[in-house]
Amino acid sequence: MVEPFRSLLRLHLKRCLTQFRVRLAAMRNDPPVTPFCVLGEAHTGTNLLADLLRSHPDVSVAGEILNPYDPQGIRLWLRSRGAVLRHIRRSLRALEGKCRGAQIHVYHFRLHGIPLETVCKKLPELLFLVIYRRSLAEQFVSWKLAKESRHWVGTSLKAVHKSTCVVDPLEFKRWCEAVRDRYAEVAACGSLWQRAISLAYEDLCENRDLIMSNKVFPFLGLQPVPVHTKLRKQNPRPLQECVANYAEVADLLAVERLDIFEGR
Repeated sequence: MVEPFRSLLRLHLKRCLTQFRVRLAAMRNDPPVTPFCVLGEAHTGTNLLADLLRSHPDVSVAGEILNPYDPQGIRLWLRSRGAVLRHIRRSLRALEGKCRGAQIHVYHFRLHGIPLETVCKKLPELLFLVIYRRSLAEQFVSWKLAKESRHWVGTSLKAVHKSTCVVDPLEFKRWCEAVRDRYAEVAACGSLWQRAISLAYEDLCENRDLIMSNKVFPFLGLQPVPVHTKLRKQNPRPLQECVANYAEVADLLAVERLDIFEGR
């Protein structure tokens, strides 16, 4: 009983210290010239895109500022719309540089009960970098392995998944439906697309220098610079090596894709 209590106490103290630093920095700093949001879902490349953006000297990016389980996040019992919107402004203001952003999952907006249309209306200066993954199977398996190993992101070999998982067809279908539903809200938000671009994780991995130089940095009004990251790709193996029951679900995994943003 003692160790769980100590863990909770450490987490609480870390959260309090983080929030104190954010509030102090926000009081000192001017608002960002270009505030933005890396908008995606779990295991769609939000961490990769944020890390590549940090290659630019005029850019700083916070973590998941609406994740209630992250020290940077806002707790669920504080989830009035006004409090959440103030937290977004304060978190961005606390950063340094011309362009300041944060990672936010579409799921986190829903968790706090804020429609994207409301976010766009209340934060008219906020730009959006929407990132998604075409292969829902790759996204699901990566999420599943991270959940089981408790390694969500990392720069060392320890972060690379070596185990396998079992894909339950019903669970996978329901998960895909939920992801599609959340991204459908993004696609249908007209005011968001007046100040947003979309990019696929697969394209970013294949041509990251080209995507960053020709699309992302110009969108933020920045001159391109060489990009780099120390993040490890957590699941470099093909699906057949990661899914224990691959033969049973191969056809299902192949057809579940997200193409709602193609052509944007």
